[in-house]
Amino acid sequence: MVKELELAKKLAVLSWIFRKGLITEDEYNRTKIHIMGEYGVISFMTA
Repeated sequence: MVKELELAKKLAVLSWIFRKGLITEDEYNRTKIHIMGEYGVISFMTA
């Protein structure tokens, strides 16, 4: 549960930074993929 919360917080902060226009969409996507990779998450889609 703690790892999921950490991941959610990091992605929320990343989204906030992107919405403020401080990073480009490309930087946002690359960083999001990197962060998700750190936690072993490929996708949020579930079957």
